[in-house]
Amino acid sequence: MSKLQYDFTKQTNYLKRKMFLDPLGPVTVQRFEEVKYPKLQKYEELARGFFWVPEEISLTKDKIDHKEATEAVKHIFTSNLLRQTALDSIQGRAPFQVFGPVCSIPELEALTLTWSFFETSIHSKSYSHIIRNIYGVPKEEFNKIHDTAEISAMAANIGRYYEALHQLNCKKELGREVDVYEHKRAIWLALNASYALEALRFMVSFATSLAMVENKIYIGNGNIISLILQDELLHTEWTAWLINNVGKDDADFEKLEKECKEEVYELYLEVIKEEKAWADYLFKKGVVIGLNAAILKDFVDYTAFTKLKDIGVKYQEEHPKSTPIPWFNKHSNINKKQTALQENESTNYVIGVMSSDLSHNDLPDL
Repeated sequence: MSKLQYDFTKQTNYLKRKMFLDPLGPVTVQRFEEVKYPKLQKYEELARGFFWVPEEISLTKDKIDHKEATEAVKHIFTSNLLRQTALDSIQGRAPFQVFGPVCSIPELEALTLTWSFFETSIHSKSYSHIIRNIYGVPKEEFNKIHDTAEISAMAANIGRYYEALHQLNCKKELGREVDVYEHKRAIWLALNASYALEALRFMVSFATSLAMVENKIYIGNGNIISLILQDELLHTEWTAWLINNVGKDDADFEKLEKECKEEVYELYLEVIKEEKAWADYLFKKGVVIGLNAAILKDFVDYTAFTKLKDIGVKYQEEHPKSTPIPWFNKHSNINKKQTALQENESTNYVIGVMSSDLSHNDLPDL
């Protein structure tokens, strides 16, 4: 039988536990006076400091822009919105539903909770806020998600890694025997699938949405996407941190990194292939000024090169040496968008308020 999560009769030293699947079982008492990985706790605190709500952003002008837009622009805008909704529908559940049950330290469990909250309660609701305010019959737009093969295929490819881990989690919860090493393999693959979604799929979608802002249309939508982007950049960073450090925490994951090297690389290549196919789909009716399918495909390769490098994976395919979308950087500089907690407490820090005294770079090392 799996260990009870609500058995508070035994003390446990979380400082000696592994991140995932520690033999002592799941987190019981959620205590944070001293944590094994302060950086994970700071990431979670930083994420909460980014709190915002989409309803504060007006979309009145966007509705006018949409009525006046060309069919090509409408197709790009709508398709991208629907795909972003699908992406966050997946990522809204995955962090806590899939990774939560295998977390063995409270700061990691708390991070997965905050992660899921932002993806669902803020990001997914943001897309609903946009669609509800711009389209005459919102449900007709949402129903197109199920009818667009390019979206449903993407969802299935992401979901299979999460589903594999979820099935093992359920087996364990039911008291059935689960091989620990295979369970960790599923965690490793799901972490990489999550990174592929955060680092590659989201970034490509955002570039297309922000191209509209560069053309001075859909500004309200662009403001919302910029806020979502700041969150996703942080999610990307902490997922990379987990991938880079879980092997130091547990030798099994260090071994799995080597064993699964080819499988993981193929995972990323499949995502990259789908993103390029999505670029063709987006621009099949025409382009927007400053962006087309060829540029977006180059952006896919450039993003893959930079983001895979961050987790120690060499992107072996041909790629640009510099970003083909230079204006994307002004939307993606997290230091300019929000600010982090200092190592020590600061009276300048208030949830949702920026302070020039604080910096994202103040996050501690290991």
